[in-house]
Amino acid sequence: MNPVLRWAGAVAGAAVLLGVLVWAYVYVESEAIIQRRYPLPSSTVHAVTTAKAIARGKHLIAIAGCGGCHGSDLYGRLLIKNSILPVWSSNLKRLTLTDDELERAIRFGIEPNATSTWAMPSYDYTYMSEDDVIAIVSYLRTLPAEGPMRPEPEFDLRTRIALLEGDLAPIAPDTLESPASLDLGPRYDGGHYLARVTCGECHGTDLTGMGAVPDLVAVTAYDRAGFFALLREGRAAPGHVLKTMPQLARSRFHYFADYEIDALYDYLAARAKALKAGAR
Repeated sequence: MNPVLRWAGAVAGAAVLLGVLVWAYVYVESEAIIQRRYPLPSSTVHAVTTAKAIARGKHLIAIAGCGGCHGSDLYGRLLIKNSILPVWSSNLKRLTLTDDELERAIRFGIEPNATSTWAMPSYDYTYMSEDDVIAIVSYLRTLPAEGPMRPEPEFDLRTRIALLEGDLAPIAPDTLESPASLDLGPRYDGGHYLARVTCGECHGTDLTGMGAVPDLVAVTAYDRAGFFALLREGRAAPGHVLKTMPQLARSRFHYFADYEIDALYDYLAARAKALKAGAR
């Protein structure tokens, strides 16, 4: 055989072998992340049939933004089609999870097989009260079984490389490191709680902002009436431009009861005042 051809064949064979070895490394290392098992927290959550709990669950589904990911009909939808990992949110009307498995998915981002979820914002709901989780589970159990089942995530080479480079991560570990916002004592517990489970997705669970989304000390731009207009109608304070609040007001926040908006305003205003005093 021509020496040049022999050399070229050897180089090609080595390149193929290297490619196989690289792919094997990427697959094995990324699969370890995908298949990692997390401790399964114990659960005492069981659905109830009381009208009060079911109504509370329906209300929480609205203000916590479940429809934003699962769709207004709760059938599930494709989240960020062009993301590194396109994920379908589950159809909440076709749940196959037990009550305790559903709680772990909501509060801890853990699947029934102890692996992590990939899009569920459990870091917002880690501190959700057991009564509220029971209410949500109870409401979901009343829904008719309808709509399509949604596919599981698929991990291609690009996705697996993103996992190894840290550009993509499972949700479960984040729930353990989810920071809490400033605790101002029992007087503000209600507003503190609501801020955590309804504002944390955009503003961070410590409410200090994320990216272009500001720290919620921005509430100082609003008086109480203005804050009501912000949450009910998405109306910004003079001189402020809001990109997402008008849509969030229409889809979520107009469901807040008056007492909930009052509690939120009281807490956020007190938090802003406390942070300002601490900065002096």
